[in-house]
Amino acid sequence: MQKRIILASQSPRRKALLDQMGLSYEILTSNVEETVPANIVEHTSAAQIATELARQKAFAVGEELRKNGNNSADELIIIAADTIVVLEDKLFGKPNTAAEAKSMLQSLCGKTHQVYTGVALLVYNFGQGTMQCLTESESSLVSFRKYSDAEIDAYIDTGEPMDKAGAYALQGIGGCLVAKIDGCYTNVIGLPMPKVVKMLREVGVAVLGQ
Repeated sequence: MQKRIILASQSPRRKALLDQMGLSYEILTSNVEETVPANIVEHTSAAQIATELARQKAFAVGEELRKNGNNSADELIIIAADTIVVLEDKLFGKPNTAAEAKSMLQSLCGKTHQVYTGVALLVYNFGQGTMQCLTESESSLVSFRKYSDAEIDAYIDTGEPMDKAGAYALQGIGGCLVAKIDGCYTNVIGLPMPKVVKMLREVGVAVLGQ
């Protein structure tokens, strides 16, 4: 059976993590708005929000491909993810401005926050006419050291914080801000690979020889 795998993300961090697994895949991004409405935040956990946003991204890409009819494979597998940073019940997405990035980094300074990533794996089997969507979520604790406003300004000047949840990249310069991580390292980067491997194997994709 020919499988076509799509990563529904333009994140170079997620791409790098999949590349390490030796997977053959394509990248197609969705137009799903990542901003979470306030009324949803009040009644839904961060893990549920991240998972729902990932599911929406996967379906947006899947439906676009289905409408275009450009599918020669027997099975279409779409991987989507969304990452949210949480500190004291406040959600931190990607900053829109340098001022927002600075505010986030000031709030996280010297404290421990949670990182949640939701993953959705959407599978269309064209031969059988079936569709299934698997979802998982992962959480990690990240402790920041104390740092100065001058360090924050210098970090923001690099441009790295501007497209990252919580305004930092663990695998980049932002790793200098981190004192400790409890939990899955790749989850903080944006894709909890142990869960992704498990999900891919569940839908018949061989990973690391299995």
